[in-house]
Amino acid sequence: MSRSDSDTTPDGGNPASSVPGLNYSFTGKSAADVVRDFYHVPALLAIVAFMLWIRLQSYGNFIRDGQVYFNGNDAWYHLRQVRYTVANWPATMPWDPWTYYPFGTNSGQFGTLYDQLIATAALIVGLGSPSEALVAKTLLVAPAVFGALVVVPTYLIGKRLGGRLAGLFGAVILMLLPGTFLRRGLVGFADHNVAEPFFQAFAVVALMVALAVAQRDLPIWELVQASEWDELKPTLYWSALAGVAIGLYIWTWPPAVLLLGIFAAYVAFQTVSDYAGDRSPDHVAFVAVISMVVAALMALLKFEEATFSPTAMSLIQPAFALATAAGAVFLAFLARQLDSREFADDRLNDHAFAGIVGILGAVGVLLVIFVEAAPFTTIESNLLRFVGFSAGAATRTIGEAQPFLQSGLVQYYGGFGVVIAEYGFAFITALAAAVWMLVKPLWKRGTTSDYYYLAASALVVLFVFVGSPIFNDLASGLGFNPQVLGLALVALLVFGAAARVRYDAEHLFVFVWAAFITAAAFTQVRFNYYLAVAVAGLNAYFLREILAVIGIDFSADLSMPDVETYQIIAVVLTVLVVLGPVLVVPLSLGNTGQVSIDRTNTAVGVGNNTGPGSVTVWDENLEWMNDNTPAEGNLGGAGNADDLDYYGTYQRPADDDYDYAEGTYGVMSWWDYGHWITTQGERIPHANPFQQGASSAANYLLAPSEEDADEVLSNIDDDGEAEDMRYVMVDWQMVTVGSKFGAPVVFDDDTNASDYYSPTLRAQETQRGTQYGVAFRDKTQRYYESQMVRLYLFHGSRADPAVQTPFGDRVIVFDYDTVSAQDGTTYKVLPQGENASAIRTFANESAAQEFVEEDGTAQIGGVGAFPRESVPAMEHYRLVSTSETSAYSSSQYQRTVLQESQSLGLRPSLLQQTQPQWVKTFEKVPGATVEGDGADPNETVTATVEMRVPDAGTGGNASTFTYEQQATANEDGEFEFTVPYSTTGYDEYGPENGYTNVSVRATGAYTVTGEVESNESAYIVRNEGTFNVSEGLVNGDEDGTATVTLSEEVLRAPEGAQNGSETNNSTDGSDNTSSLPAEFDSLEGLDSASADSLTAGGDSSTDGSLAGSAAGEAAPAVRAPTRSTVAP
Repeated sequence: MSRSDSDTTPDGGNPASSVPGLNYSFTGKSAADVVRDFYHVPALLAIVAFMLWIRLQSYGNFIRDGQVYFNGNDAWYHLRQVRYTVANWPATMPWDPWTYYPFGTNSGQFGTLYDQLIATAALIVGLGSPSEALVAKTLLVAPAVFGALVVVPTYLIGKRLGGRLAGLFGAVILMLLPGTFLRRGLVGFADHNVAEPFFQAFAVVALMVALAVAQRDLPIWELVQASEWDELKPTLYWSALAGVAIGLYIWTWPPAVLLLGIFAAYVAFQTVSDYAGDRSPDHVAFVAVISMVVAALMALLKFEEATFSPTAMSLIQPAFALATAAGAVFLAFLARQLDSREFADDRLNDHAFAGIVGILGAVGVLLVIFVEAAPFTTIESNLLRFVGFSAGAATRTIGEAQPFLQSGLVQYYGGFGVVIAEYGFAFITALAAAVWMLVKPLWKRGTTSDYYYLAASALVVLFVFVGSPIFNDLASGLGFNPQVLGLALVALLVFGAAARVRYDAEHLFVFVWAAFITAAAFTQVRFNYYLAVAVAGLNAYFLREILAVIGIDFSADLSMPDVETYQIIAVVLTVLVVLGPVLVVPLSLGNTGQVSIDRTNTAVGVGNNTGPGSVTVWDENLEWMNDNTPAEGNLGGAGNADDLDYYGTYQRPADDDYDYAEGTYGVMSWWDYGHWITTQGERIPHANPFQQGASSAANYLLAPSEEDADEVLSNIDDDGEAEDMRYVMVDWQMVTVGSKFGAPVVFDDDTNASDYYSPTLRAQETQRGTQYGVAFRDKTQRYYESQMVRLYLFHGSRADPAVQTPFGDRVIVFDYDTVSAQDGTTYKVLPQGENASAIRTFANESAAQEFVEEDGTAQIGGVGAFPRESVPAMEHYRLVSTSETSAYSSSQYQRTVLQESQSLGLRPSLLQQTQPQWVKTFEKVPGATVEGDGADPNETVTATVEMRVPDAGTGGNASTFTYEQQATANEDGEFEFTVPYSTTGYDEYGPENGYTNVSVRATGAYTVTGEVESNESAYIVRNEGTFNVSEGLVNGDEDGTATVTLSEEVLRAPEGAQNGSETNNSTDGSDNTSSLPAEFDSLEGLDSASADSLTAGGDSSTDGSLAGSAAGEAAPAVRAPTRSTVAP
C-alpha cells in the first residue's frame, strides 16, 4: 500500500495558497486595487489602537503623589526584576535573597524575556539612563501594549483559517472581549500573563505555516539522502522559525512546556490521519524534528537547574522537546515499515498503524499514572494541574488558579452564565466551529460508517458533559477521576476520527491546540487569556463556513459579490449574534437586585474601572517599616547592612540556602503580601506569591500559642535563622472568615475550617416553606487562640468574653436554636420571634456558664472579638504601627461586620475590642521581665498599661487600647511577668542603632492590681502598684528586670468606718472614695443591670460609616423544629 503525494487538503483547497511572502508588486495597480489588497493593514492598526486605548483608560489611577502603583502581587516582583535588568542589562537576577527568608529563591518564572524586553524599552525611552519612576511607568503600560499586540497573531490565525476578512472578524472579537484576557492586559496588571498568549499565538501561527508548507511540499527522507536541499528549504526554514517562536515562548514562561505537550499529541493524531489518508507522515516528522530541536537548543541556552520542574528553566523543556522530535521520527519510521508490508487482512493494512499508535499511547498513559518516578510523576501532576478540570484545596486558595466554573460569579450567574459573561456567544460559535472542523471531513465523505461514528461520538459527548452526574458517579465507582476520564474519552474520539480520514494539517493542529487550551481554561481560570485567542481564531473559521454555506466568498478581496437579500440578512444576524450580546450590549445574568453584579461588563467599562487595590493601604505600613525599622543586616546594631545590597548580584547557593549575615531578619505575613514587603518595605518576607513558605506561614499564623509559633519558626530551617522573624504583618482580611482566613487553614498541617468556625443560619418563611441561609459564622476558641487573631484583634493583650458597658464588664452569651440537615447534621439557627434575642449578658462567667448549661443551646462568646473563654496575654509580641486607613474603608469588611451585628442585634462597634485598622504591624521582642512582691499568697494579679496608637482613631485621631496580662503569686506573694510593651526610653532607640522606632507608645506606667476583697473592717480593698519598663529591656538591648511592690489600697470605705489597715488612699473631696462606679453597692456585680445599651437600637452614631446590607449565603437543607425537612 503506497502513500500518495497529493498536495490538496481534504476540502479541496491548497494549503500553501496563503503562505505569506513579500512578492507584491505595485506595477499596474490602481489605488482601488492597492486598497483592496491592503485594507486589512489600516483596519488592524485601528483595532490595535482601540485596544490600547481601552487598556490605558485608567492610567491616572496608578499614579498617586508621584508614586507608581501596580495591580496584584506579581507585578511588583516584575518591577524588581526589571530594575535589576536595567542596571545589569541584559542579565537577569540569578538568585534573590530578598524573599523567602531564611533561604532566598531562584526567580523561576520571573526575570525572563518579558522583563528583558521591558527593561530594554525603558533604556531606550530613558536614553540609556532611565529613572526609577520611568522604569516603573514603562512596566505600568507594558501589559496594555502586549495585550493590544496579541491581536496581530490572532488575526494571522484567523486569516489562515478563513481569509483576511474573517481574520479581522476574529480580531474584532478579541478587541471586545471583557473577561480575563482584557483584565490581565490592563494598565497596571504588569504580570507576565498577557505576554504568554502573545508569544504562544505567534508560536501557533509559525507552526501552522510550517505545517502548511510541509503539507504542500511533502518532504521525505530520501530528499535528505539525495541532498536535495532546495526541495527541503521551505519546510526547514519555516520549521526553524516555528522552533524559534516556541523558544521565545519558553523564555517568557518556562511552563510553556504545555505547548510542547499539545504539539506532541497533535503529531500522534496527524501521523495517524495521514496514514489513514494514504499519505506518508514524513512531512510531519520534518516539522516536528526541526522545530523541536531548535526549541530544545533555545531552552538549553537558559538552562538553570537539573530538575524536571516546569516552573524553572530545567531539564523538562529540552527533554520534552527532544522526546517529541524522537517520537515523530519513530512514528514516521513505523509508518514506513508497515507501508512496506502487505497483510492478508485489509483491515490490518488500514488500521495496524493506528492500532499500534493507540496501544503505545495507552502504555504511555499507564506509565504516567502508575510509575512513581520522575519525569512520569511530574507529567501526571502537571497534566492534572493544567487540564484536569479540577484543583486541589491549596490551589483553590490562589484566585487565578481556581477552576473556571468555581469562580466567584458562579453563585450569581451559574456555570453557563459565567462562560457567557466571559465571551458572550462567541464561545458558543467557536465551539461550533471547532466541532465542525473535526466533523466536516467525515461528513463530506459521507459513508455510512462515518455517520455511525459521528452519532456514537455525539452520544458519548452528551453522556460525559450533559449527563455529568451519572457519568461522574460511574467514573468514581470505577476508581477513575471523572474529569480525567472524560478528557481521555474525548481524546479517544478525536483519535478515532483521525484514524478514519485525512485531516488538513493546520485544521487538526488548531483543533488539538484549542481543545487543550479549553481544558486548561476550565481547569484554571487564568488560562482564559489563552482561550480568548482560540475563541477569536475559531470564530474567523466560523464566519468563513457560514458564508460558504450561504454561497458568499469574501476571502479574496473586498469586492461585493452578487448577493441575495437572505444572504445579507444571514451575514448580519451572524455578526450580531456573535458581537452583540455581552461584547457590545451588556446582559443581565444575575438576580441579586444589584446592577453591578447582575449585569455583564463591556470591554470599555472594564478598562475604565481598574486601580491598584489594597497595596496603597499596605504602602502606609510598608513605608513606615522602611523608615522606622533597622536595615536588613543591622538588627541590634550588627552593622552588616552593607552585606546585603538590595539590587546586588548573588550566585545561587549549592543547597539553595543563602547564608545571611548577622543582623538580618524576616517578616512574617501571608504569602499574598510577600512581594509588597520586598519591593515597598525593602524587607525580606518569609512567604511570597510563589507559594514559598506558605505551609510554614500558615502553621505559624494559626499556631495556638506563642510556644507553638516559636516551634514552627525553629522547624523552618536547621541553623535557626528563621527564629529571627522580627516582624509580623496582619491585615483584616487575614483574620476575617469569608475573606483570606480560609487560605492559611488549607495550608495548615493540623487543622481544617470546622476547627475555627461554623455557620449560624437564618430562617426565612417563603412560599416554598422555611428556607435557610447563612447569617454569619460563629467562631470556636481555637480561632481566638490563633496567633494572627490574637495579634490583630487583641494586640497581644489578654482577652475575655466580656464587653465593657457603663455598668462594668458584661459576659457575652450567644443564645441560639438548632435545626437538623437531611444528613442529620445539626446547625445553629438564629432565634425567631418578636422578643427573641441572640445575645444575653451576665455580670460574671459563672453566671453565664450556669445559663449555658441550663439552656442547652447557648455558648459563651464566639461572636465578634469575644472568645469562648479567656485568652492569655502574649509576652513577646507588641503592636508597633498601624495603617491610617481603617478596615471600614472596605465595603467587604462593612458587609461582614454589618451582617454579624444585625444578626446578633448589636451595634457594630461592640463586636470589636480594638480599632480595626486595615493593616497592623507587630514586633517580636525578647520582652521585659517584671518581678513583683506584696501580693497575697496565690493571688491573681493583673498588669495593665494604656497604649496610644497614632492616626488610628475616628477621623485620623489617635486611639488607645489597654494591654493586660495576669499572673499568679506564689506562697510568698511574689510574682513575675514578661511584658512586650515598654513605657519609657523610646527616643533612645531607632533604625540608626538597629532597633524599632515604635509608633505605638504608652500613655503612662503599668498598673498592677490584685483581687478586690473586703477586709476585716468592711473596707473594699485591693493590692496595687505601678512600674515602668524601659524600651531597652523590651527590645533586648539592656539586661535586668523591672520591679514592683504592691501595697493595699482602699477602693471603698463604709460610712463612718475606721480601716485598720495602713493606706495612702485619700478622699477626692466627694462622698465617693471608691474607684469603682457609684452604682456598685456590693462585690456581686450587676446581675440585674440593664443591657439596653448593647443593642443595635442604641446610639450608633459612632458607626455612621457603615453602609451596605448583609447578603445571605447558600446553606445545607435543614429541618425546622416544627416542620418537615425542606430544601433551601
